[in-house]
Amino acid sequence: MTSLAVVIPLFDKRAFIGESIASLAGQEIPPDVLIIVDDASTDGSAEAAEQALSLHAAALGGTRVELVRRSTNGGPGAARNSGIERADCELLLCLDADDMLRPDALRRMRGAMDRHALAMAVVGFASEPAGEVFPELELFADELRPIEDELFLLVDPPRAVAHPEFMMGRASNVIVRRRWLGAHRYAGARLNEGVDLWYRVLKDVVAADARVGLIAAPLIHFRVVPDSLSRRRRDDWRTLEIPPTVLRYRDSADPCDHRMAAMLLARWHDYALATIPEEQRPLFLAHYRNLFEAAVS
Repeated sequence: MTSLAVVIPLFDKRAFIGESIASLAGQEIPPDVLIIVDDASTDGSAEAAEQALSLHAAALGGTRVELVRRSTNGGPGAARNSGIERADCELLLCLDADDMLRPDALRRMRGAMDRHALAMAVVGFASEPAGEVFPELELFADELRPIEDELFLLVDPPRAVAHPEFMMGRASNVIVRRRWLGAHRYAGARLNEGVDLWYRVLKDVVAADARVGLIAAPLIHFRVVPDSLSRRRRDDWRTLEIPPTVLRYRDSADPCDHRMAAMLLARWHDYALATIPEEQRPLFLAHYRNLFEAAVS
């Protein structure tokens, strides 16, 4: 069976990391490698992880476990990159420290990747407390070719992932063959860094005529916690970072890049208006007017 590594970036998630580790210990087929990267937590998260690993030592007896402690906080992308460098398995999955996997998750992911020679796959999730479920297949049915129950090939991957309702990178919901990462790593941004990485990897996969799948079963239990970066209120609109994919492909002649950047810019627009003070919204919109207008031209 193809070897699989799970990387968990950990920062101030003491209340949740134990359940995330328990979900890995409860897998029908546990990971071969588990790397937890504590990103200079201030709430005892690393100690909570150690306790959970000790509690589940028997279930994870066949798993090589490593707890890495970073001395300075670099953000979730930097923590994931540290874990990726240590992950020497054929398959790689990142898991957020406040999320959990269904007991059959790793078995189903590995099976799908191996049976159908997938280079990478986007994985379904269900969130709480919002009750969001991905994917809603009817929204992009034309982009999918069924190959198994709850398993699809993306017919035109760059077009599919640019659909506004296609969530690639949310809840760390991508499993990939390690070799396809090449030199690609998470950018320094603290938001939208997931889709930015996976779109770059996907472009290489498509260029090589390799296969991209969608595992539609909600194998990831995605928790939206109040202090998460994607939910946090902003006091100053100037602290908002433009999505890295928008900056990366702003001048690209590739229509797929333009479509992806425009979709992410629209999401960022909505996120910004929802998180900055109402009186600052006109300033934000005026400052980025040219960027928004260029995206729809």
